[in-house]
Amino acid sequence: MKIWLTIFTPYQTVQMQIAALTSYLKHSNIEVAYSEYYIFSGESFEKHRNQVREDILREKPDIVGFSTYDMNYHHTLDCASFIKELDSNIKTIAGGHTASVVPFEFLDYDCIDFVGKGEGEETLKELAHALENGLPFDDIKGLYWKNENGEVITNEARPLMEVLDELPFIDRDVVEYQHSKIDYLPFLMGRGCPYKCDYCGNEAIKDLAPNSEAWSRYRSPEHVIEEILLCREKYDFKYVFFYDDVFCLKLDWLVKFKALYKKHFPNIPYICLLRPEMAKDERRMKLLSESGCMEVHMGVESGSYKYRTTMLGRHMSNEVILRACDNLKKYNMRITTFLMVGMPDESCLDMLKSLVFIWKIRPTGMQTGIFYPLKGTPSYDYCAKNNLINWKKRKELVVYTY
Repeated sequence: MKIWLTIFTPYQTVQMQIAALTSYLKHSNIEVAYSEYYIFSGESFEKHRNQVREDILREKPDIVGFSTYDMNYHHTLDCASFIKELDSNIKTIAGGHTASVVPFEFLDYDCIDFVGKGEGEETLKELAHALENGLPFDDIKGLYWKNENGEVITNEARPLMEVLDELPFIDRDVVEYQHSKIDYLPFLMGRGCPYKCDYCGNEAIKDLAPNSEAWSRYRSPEHVIEEILLCREKYDFKYVFFYDDVFCLKLDWLVKFKALYKKHFPNIPYICLLRPEMAKDERRMKLLSESGCMEVHMGVESGSYKYRTTMLGRHMSNEVILRACDNLKKYNMRITTFLMVGMPDESCLDMLKSLVFIWKIRPTGMQTGIFYPLKGTPSYDYCAKNNLINWKKRKELVVYTY
C-alpha cells in the first residue's frame, strides 16, 4: 500500500506538518511519497497537469492525500478529478484545515473518496490498513466517507495526540531539497496555539477533537534538543527557526530548555514567534535571550486598538505591545512585526494608526500579509454575512493571512 501526499502552495518553505505525517507513516511501515506544486494568483491547475501525470505514473500510488486550505481548494479538486481520469482505482483523501472545516463540501465531489478531519497520522495509517486488507471503515476515527449508496458517513472524532515525545522526528528526507535553499533549519516544538484570533485557521479547528482542551501541546526540552543534535550531524545551518505559532514560555520548561540549548548549541542562535502578552514578562524575556534567542517575530496586525480587539479578536492594548517590544530590545533581541492589510471595514484612520504605531515600535523588520477570510473563522462569517467577499476573485487569489 503506497500513499502519495501532495499540496498546492504559494510558499517555497519547508512543509513541517507534512514532514511529520510522512515520518509517522514510514515508521508504521507504509510506503510514502510526496510532491508539492507552487501556485500563484490567476493560475489554474492546467499549469501542473503534465507534472502531476508524470508523478502519478512514476509513484503508482494506491492513495493520494491532499493537504488543503482555502487558497488551494480549486486546485485540489481539479487535481483529484484529473487523477481519477488517469486511474479510477486510486483512492483520494482530503485533509488539512479546509477539509476539516467543511468536509461535506469535498465529499460532494465524486473525485474525493474520503476526508480526514483533524490530525491525520493515525487516520491515514488505519485507512491504508483497511484498504489493503478489505476491512470496513466504520471504526476509523476522524474519517468521513461515502458508502455504496453514496451516503456520507461521519465517524467518531479523532482525539488529539497528547504526548508528542512519543512521535518520531519529522521526515527531513521529503523536504531536504528545501534545506539547500535556506541557511537555517526549521523545527516544531509543539502543536496548537492557546490564543484565539478571529481570522486565524487555528480558531476553526481547535475544537474539533473530543479532548480539545489539550489543543496547545509541547514536546519536552530534551526531545527538542535531541532532534536538533541529530540534524546538526547531517546539515549545515547558521541558526534555528522554531515555526510554532507561539514559543513555549512555561517557566520550568524554559529554564530547562535554556540550560540544554546553551550547553549543546552555544554558537547557534534561534528565532521564534511570540504573542505580545508573553513578551511583557521581563523575567521570561531575560531567560529567552540567555538561551540563545536572537530574534522574535510578533503579530501586531493593526495599530488601532479598537479595530484589533473588535475585528481581529486580539485583546491586548497598545501599551502591552510597546512594553513587550521594550523588553525584547532591552535583552538585545531583534523584532519582526506582522501587519495585515486589506482588512474588512478598516478605515483610513485605522490604517494611519497602524503606520504611526509601527513607527513607535521601530522593529528590526516587518512582514505584511493580505487579509484572507478563512472558512470556519469568525472573520469569514462576518465577511460572508456583510457581502464583503468577491467570490470570483477569491477563487483566483492566492494569498495568506499571517
